[in-house]
Amino acid sequence: MNAREAYEKLVKWSRELFLIESTMELLSWDQRCFIPEKGHSHRSEQIAYLSRLYHEKQRDPRVGEWLEIASTDSHEPDSAEYANMREWSRWHRRATKIPLELVEELAKTTSEAESVWEKARARSNWGLFEPYLEKIVRLKREEAEAAGYEKEPYDALIDLFEPSMTACEFHEISCSLLPFIEESIGLAMKKPNSIDDSFLFRYFPLKIQEEFGRFVAGRIGYDFKAGRLDVSAHPFTAYIGPGDVRITTRYNTGDFRTAFFAILHETGHALYDQGLKESHWGTPCGMYASLGFHEAQARFWENQIGRSKGFWKFFYPRLLKHFPILADVPLEKFWKALNVVKPSPIRVEADEVTYGLHIILRFRLERKLINGEMSVREVPEAWAQFMKTHLGISPSKEEEGALQDVHWSAGLFGYFPVYLLGNIYAAQIKEAMEKDLGPLEELCSRGKFFTILEWLDKNIYSKGRRHTPRELIAKITGRGIDIRPFCDYLRNKLELLYLGEGNP
Repeated sequence: MNAREAYEKLVKWSRELFLIESTMELLSWDQRCFIPEKGHSHRSEQIAYLSRLYHEKQRDPRVGEWLEIASTDSHEPDSAEYANMREWSRWHRRATKIPLELVEELAKTTSEAESVWEKARARSNWGLFEPYLEKIVRLKREEAEAAGYEKEPYDALIDLFEPSMTACEFHEISCSLLPFIEESIGLAMKKPNSIDDSFLFRYFPLKIQEEFGRFVAGRIGYDFKAGRLDVSAHPFTAYIGPGDVRITTRYNTGDFRTAFFAILHETGHALYDQGLKESHWGTPCGMYASLGFHEAQARFWENQIGRSKGFWKFFYPRLLKHFPILADVPLEKFWKALNVVKPSPIRVEADEVTYGLHIILRFRLERKLINGEMSVREVPEAWAQFMKTHLGISPSKEEEGALQDVHWSAGLFGYFPVYLLGNIYAAQIKEAMEKDLGPLEELCSRGKFFTILEWLDKNIYSKGRRHTPRELIAKITGRGIDIRPFCDYLRNKLELLYLGEGNP
């Protein structure tokens, strides 16, 4: 077998992995959206079986042999072949360390836990979910130990979502941001009543919210012929495969922001997935760069675009046609209300300034859980204490505390940091984009969303996983991870909101 033949065998192996993963994603989407109440037990068996099959294929001993032979052929560092080999080696190396039985048990446990979490959240009953979380934490600790790490168990988990990121590095990033966040909250709290957002809590019929959300998602580039919008307890995006990228939201008739900004967020994810090159599907170069970059796309469309004044100059007339109840609200007043800084117990409803604290909280708690420095039973109290100390509020019920996110029930320990990294990347991307295209406010006000989309496609979507996240952000911006653009972006917005005209 020569190097080219070995490489082709790796491509075939990789595509089979993608097919299994795609099938699991479809089953998971159905479980979150449509499965009958009595179907969860059987579904967990299906997902556990496919997870084992996936892991068995990942650790196929022939793969190591193929990688060794294929590596004798030199590839340019910027080529698809080079990137694919890098990622395949990484996948296979990790997979050979994780026992099959652990993979299967984790898949079955998390599938069951998600349905229990939904019930616990609906009933605001932490005790119902606690034993499942205890088991998941134990299994994730086992996974971390099996995978190996240099400094602490949590490193083995965060690396799954943001390759080469460590707990210590993320801790330093979050600590460098914390003073700015607290200073910004202090500025806003000096004028707590300067922005009126009371009109956002009127009655907004669910069906009309859906119509408007679908219109905006389509207008900024989401292809509904290659996707769909549904309802779930926690909004998410499901990349089933080329031509099938689905999004969900949840509705609140008393506040249209809940569903609308979730739709924008998930559309950001979906635009990335729909923009990946179909010709590379089934290989790493047909994947996103990292989950940090994926969240950057979601946060970019949700916030840098969706909360900009230019965006609403374009869409506000259409919004008024859907919701004439807002006819008495001027655009400027509406825009300020969408951006008001107001501590909230709910992460997905948090403003851009306080959002980072929600991530820092979750990172600190899950890091302690995985490193064995905290018990699951201590989580609700530690959660409430952090919220009181840093945001001045406490969850009024358990569903507003540690039960609000689906992530831990799904075993996604190490994921939360990518949300904050996404905010940082998004601001860096915005700054680089404006150097090429000019002010995004101007583009948005004229509805030039496809100009923005084309830039993202050229610089991010089309690259797939050809570069590591550190390489990609450096190629786009000329720098590594940098919090300065994010701080500048928020500082400028806060000045307009709280120190500008009409805010003495």
